[in-house]
Amino acid sequence: MPTPSVPLAALGFRDFRLLLISTFCSTAGQWLQQATLGWVVYDLTHSGAILGAVLSMRALPMLLLGPVAGVLADRFDRRRALAFSQLLMVVISFALAYLLAAQKLQVWHLFAFTLLAGVGMVFDRTLRNTLVFATLPRDTVANGVALNSIAFSLMRTLGPASAGFLIAWVGAAWNFTLQGILAIGVGVFALLLNTPFESERKSSPKSLGTDLMGGLHYALSDPVARLLMLVGMVPALLLIPSFSALMPVFAVKVFHTGPEGLGLLLSSVGIGGVLGGLASVWTTRLEKVGLTLVIAVLVFAMALIGFALSSNIYMATFFLVIAGAAEMINMSSSHTAIQMSAPIELRGRVAGLLPIFPALMALGALSTGACADWLGPASAVIGLSVSAALIVILAWLRSPQLRALSLSQMTQTLK
Repeated sequence: MPTPSVPLAALGFRDFRLLLISTFCSTAGQWLQQATLGWVVYDLTHSGAILGAVLSMRALPMLLLGPVAGVLADRFDRRRALAFSQLLMVVISFALAYLLAAQKLQVWHLFAFTLLAGVGMVFDRTLRNTLVFATLPRDTVANGVALNSIAFSLMRTLGPASAGFLIAWVGAAWNFTLQGILAIGVGVFALLLNTPFESERKSSPKSLGTDLMGGLHYALSDPVARLLMLVGMVPALLLIPSFSALMPVFAVKVFHTGPEGLGLLLSSVGIGGVLGGLASVWTTRLEKVGLTLVIAVLVFAMALIGFALSSNIYMATFFLVIAGAAEMINMSSSHTAIQMSAPIELRGRVAGLLPIFPALMALGALSTGACADWLGPASAVIGLSVSAALIVILAWLRSPQLRALSLSQMTQTLK
């Protein structure tokens, strides 16, 4: 049997391999969607504020439905629920592809599509996170989370690059068609999964309302979980929106390029993410978790400042690689710590809180887009990055709990 000391130990388990393939399909579709959607919105409106507003629509379902997805993960068959969640993505992707091809697209269609895509995404991510624990033994889970992060980042590299070239070659409608096809693949692989390491399910005597609040109560009352959630909000609100909301603006207004340039910028983030995901196989096992999180955020912020000050697109890609690596190390360490420190009976509901982070990214996209219209894209990125760096430095100086946060402390409830 594979041992956790082996860097790719999780790949020795058949069901995790199937889950990883479905992660490739899911994240490829999501990055195709994000790159293409940003381009379509900006091409239609030429407004950074509207671009941010459209992308921010993801926040509503992520904030409202995350706890519901967590209860679903704890109470029902996660494989079938994951497969069923893909039906929505198939329908809306094909519908938007038709509207684009028929030249009937209006701005309100983009708002509606983003809202519904957020619904599909929140169930996909929550169920996928809990299935990692159900397909791997406990001592291999951190390795599995890191490999899942690599899959996410690799598709961030290939997805946007493919999106940019597909827009230029065959039009944006084909990108949404491909996303629908990928969602079908996710559903098929989910149904092929077994969950040999899933904990025995017990029917909950509690009401649905009580279960919905269980994960939130844990996150607010447990000091470690509360600290991890708060630190994780900083990059989600202030740094990551520069990737999601402003890349089309930088491509057009700063670097004077087209969809190919947009694909290059987003793919640079993904290359960094792959490198960061590989590093996460190691960093998720470091004892000083608090220090790892703070350093990753500071490197992330400094790299974005370098990106904003870049005089050409090639220098910009260098800094985006660094930013993407730092983001992935921060995200992998944070998400792994939050889930591994959670009690087994609350794991689904705690995983249901993780969509709060992409929801905050979506809300951050709204403010970041508005700042870019007001201050200019470069000044907006610099201002937000400096703010993030100052917040985490202050947190480190003022919080003994953050300085003491360790891997052994987070996993002591498992012993």
